[in-house]
Amino acid sequence: MGKKAKILVVDDEPQNIKLLEANLLPKGYEVLAASNGKEALQAVTANDIDLILLDIMMPEMDGFEVTRKIRATEATQLIPIVLVTALKETEDRIKGIDAGCDDFISKPFDKNEVLARVNTLLKLSYLRRQLNEKEKFEAVINEISDGIIVCDKNWIIREINNSARKYLNISEPEKSGLLEVILKFYSASITKEKILDFSIPRKTFELIREETKEFKALYLTANLDILKNTAGEISNIVITLRDVTGMRKEEFLKQDFLSLVSHKLRTPITGISGGVSLLQDGTLGPLNEEQKKFINDILEKAYSLENLLEKLLGFVTIERKKLDLSKEPIALQSYLPELLNPTVKKIKDKKIKLNIDCSTKDIKLNINKKHFDLIVKNLVENAIKFNDKDTKEVTVSAEKAAGEIKISVSDNGRGIPSEERDKIFEKFYQIEKYFTGNVEGAGLGLALVKRLVTAYNGKIELQSEIDKGTKIIVIIPSNREV
Repeated sequence: MGKKAKILVVDDEPQNIKLLEANLLPKGYEVLAASNGKEALQAVTANDIDLILLDIMMPEMDGFEVTRKIRATEATQLIPIVLVTALKETEDRIKGIDAGCDDFISKPFDKNEVLARVNTLLKLSYLRRQLNEKEKFEAVINEISDGIIVCDKNWIIREINNSARKYLNISEPEKSGLLEVILKFYSASITKEKILDFSIPRKTFELIREETKEFKALYLTANLDILKNTAGEISNIVITLRDVTGMRKEEFLKQDFLSLVSHKLRTPITGISGGVSLLQDGTLGPLNEEQKKFINDILEKAYSLENLLEKLLGFVTIERKKLDLSKEPIALQSYLPELLNPTVKKIKDKKIKLNIDCSTKDIKLNINKKHFDLIVKNLVENAIKFNDKDTKEVTVSAEKAAGEIKISVSDNGRGIPSEERDKIFEKFYQIEKYFTGNVEGAGLGLALVKRLVTAYNGKIELQSEIDKGTKIIVIIPSNREV
């Protein structure tokens, strides 16, 4: 590459920019800096950027949104983007992949990792822009570990590097149709129809080859680019593949460990709750007022811990996609009080007014009962937990519409600020303490709700006004009347 590569570093922390500059400038790269998403978009428009190192956690416009805006603009959509993040969770990385990033660098920075990623992605950027220079293309792509395949508009492989041959087990590319190979040996995280949708110039998805007796599991991140000639006709389809098997296995091990710990803790916590309940009820003898107060406090804390363990177990199960979607009819009019009254009764230090509005007897929902319990209880618990009123009013209602059942949970709390509403269903996210005055829990409840509702092809709607309260509506298709 003749010209000096131009790298844009975006971070709201000046010290992080200086640290990356200290790594990149001695290697001959030209470095531009931006302190927020708006400045980054302006810099990308005004300069011929070769690579972007983009922080995720920034005010006003985070790295995911900046990535989406860059990918949505034709002039900038091919610039490689590396998300710089302290986040290590699978969902966060998948969110980055969905937004269109090419890679991740973890904080704190490792100098060798930064330089290796930058070098590889600058080569990839060069390839994307110079596909017509066949000799240079072939010379570079066989030096990098990422798999690269170039197909014509009919998915016939025209160019493929050694890494891609290895990942896809292709020996004679001129006889292979790429889409046929992918769909035969891999499951994709998006549908075939979306892969074939050429109206989307760039898309990212995962390819998974499940473990068998003969082969180990293989997880690949795939980036697909649609390239057009000057007449606007499709000239090439470019696929880049990265092996993320090691990262996925590490995530699975962490999830298994979390599940094991949660299971081991659940048995003693259940025993503590049961024993303390006997004391509270007076079964083991009368208690004075001070003893009752301490027993109530212990029972409430045990219940909170037991509830957290259940959420962790449920979360791990959903993460590993082991959902049991077997359904049974639940009569909502009778079941909602049976489910919620004991839940509210266990919350001792708050004055709660629970209203259940389900006057129609024939409203029945086909769903796994454990999943339904998690959905409704988490919504009610959040309506109570983040409510600043002396008397916390919570209304749960159910209604049947054409082809669907709506379950809503509303409260009289402070409401949710507009800038927070797109984030509250994210894993481990909670509204700031200065607004709610309460940061109890792990921020998993609403994330669990969203994943479960999505598993049943449902959707969630949010209505909220500051100082007037919040209403969350879960809409689940009713496949058949019962």
